[in-house]
Amino acid sequence: MALRNAVLRVLPATALFVGLTAQAGEVIDASGRTVKVAEPVARIAAAGPPAEVLLYALAPDAMVGWVRGVPPQVAPFITAQAKALPTIGGVTAQGDAPDMSGVLATKPQLIVDFGDIDARYTALATKTQERTGVPYVLLDGELAKTPENLRMLGKLTGRVARSEELAVYAEALLARAKKAAEGHAPVKVYVARSADGTNSTLAGTHSGDVYDLAGLKNVALYEDASVVQVKGWDPDAIIALDPKFADTAKGPLWADVRAVQAGRVLMPPRLPYGWTDRPPSVNRLIGVLWLTSKLYGQPTQSEMRIETAHFYNLFYHVDLSAAQITALIGS
Repeated sequence: MALRNAVLRVLPATALFVGLTAQAGEVIDASGRTVKVAEPVARIAAAGPPAEVLLYALAPDAMVGWVRGVPPQVAPFITAQAKALPTIGGVTAQGDAPDMSGVLATKPQLIVDFGDIDARYTALATKTQERTGVPYVLLDGELAKTPENLRMLGKLTGRVARSEELAVYAEALLARAKKAAEGHAPVKVYVARSADGTNSTLAGTHSGDVYDLAGLKNVALYEDASVVQVKGWDPDAIIALDPKFADTAKGPLWADVRAVQAGRVLMPPRLPYGWTDRPPSVNRLIGVLWLTSKLYGQPTQSEMRIETAHFYNLFYHVDLSAAQITALIGS
């Protein structure tokens, strides 16, 4: 899944919202679109799942609804207030003329998208804004730019203190992961996205930046590869995004892959959102540390338990029990 990559620039700084009673201002996103925000922003719709996770982390009280609803397995990891929000549909997954009835019924004052940007998404944002009259802003989904995006959205929505808290945490987490990888030869990984393991994530892409930030060497040269090619790339470990791959890896086709022989097929936690993907949003921050913990030994397992509890409290607004932490990352 591509991210929609944009950089939010705000001109001038005094025109930004610095609180819910501030005067209207303008923002310019990376596509060059000038977006006028004419009201204090208290009701926001996410254009797709990546924006939804970002919005829930920063301002759950401003969310007008969920793009796809709340699956039962996700419900224990979010607040009761958030679970009660309606399912309203999104924008980005519906094609060039999305059905906006569910979104518009909630009377949003802003639509936020988070991820890559290209001609299609720029046009979609422009058309949607023209059709609905609702301001539509694109934010940068690159994981390394999480702190600046949090700060920008915090200013736009009048949640400066809250966004600063999250941004400072994100900066510290990424710095900690970088330090954990220092002094080590980069561990070679192959990311198995599909149940049969032949669909992967490439290095240098936005979907693969979580592995780059963990100091790993992603060996895949093609998004679709054969088992013979994976064997030739000789990964030290395989990151399995589909739990069904655990059974696939036990089969004869994968028996000669060194990572499989070494028992280094690792499955990132997936609740409430994937720690390394799905959706590609701020949920992946904790995944960076999980990767360095598993492959470089830092943070330690006991430290990861503490970090997991802190991350879920800060980004998902819930307090995990010891049993829940164990279910996520082990004892």
